[in-house]
Amino acid sequence: MTDRDLPPIREVVLTRPAGSNAGLREALIAARPLGLPEPTLITQPLLAIQPLRDGGELPAALSAMDSGDLVVFVSPRAVELADAVRPLVDWPAREFAAVGAATGRALAGAGRPATFLPNSSEDSEGLLECLRDVPMSGRRVWIIRGETGRELLAEALAARGAEPRFVAVYRRACPEPRPPVPAGPACLWIITAPQALDCFARLAGETDGSESGLLDSNLLVINERAHDRARAVGVRGPILLAGGPGAETLARAAWEVIAGRQSSSSPRH
Repeated sequence: MTDRDLPPIREVVLTRPAGSNAGLREALIAARPLGLPEPTLITQPLLAIQPLRDGGELPAALSAMDSGDLVVFVSPRAVELADAVRPLVDWPAREFAAVGAATGRALAGAGRPATFLPNSSEDSEGLLECLRDVPMSGRRVWIIRGETGRELLAEALAARGAEPRFVAVYRRACPEPRPPVPAGPACLWIITAPQALDCFARLAGETDGSESGLLDSNLLVINERAHDRARAVGVRGPILLAGGPGAETLARAAWEVIAGRQSSSSPRH
């Protein structure tokens, strides 16, 4: 099936954890081009964020932390959960870093604006570029995150002489699906976390029994790593790159997909 044969997008599925999709929904509504029909926006979280009991590894980390350490947050939820254990304004460290703009806003909202914030890609690679000229030899770097995640940041900083330490404050799990699950070539799933693709594949295994099933849906993902992961878990439909995880970036990319599909499926005279 070619792009010209694909139907218009009728449903757009927002997959961030429960309570985290309002900003993207608002961005999609605000960015809607004139003249385009409005698809149905559906919330179907692919990840559930579960706080670890008693703050997970954070209390022990805070007892060892000192003013010269660097603290890195990988997500807004990491900021939120860490701040709930002990307000960030009371932490011993003086310098904080965020992997992206949304995490930076969360830090500012908690009273500790990011000292280091990438202005290129909103991921570990972008933060490493931001930290390129920051002395790291012998410095402890606390990485506040979930129980699992990428190792790239820690490995790259360790190669520069830093002492990176992961601090888990939450775990990710696949939530129970909310039926009916939208599926097929007329659906666009916006997936912002590569880990969510494993839950997408699990959901497909539980629900995919039709000719045009979940794996035939369109996916909008944030980077090449997520693109490759989507193919690896069996996605058959088109996989589009948004270019970043920000709500406005995702909204623009989604409308480009919708507009392109609308024009390619319009009758030709």
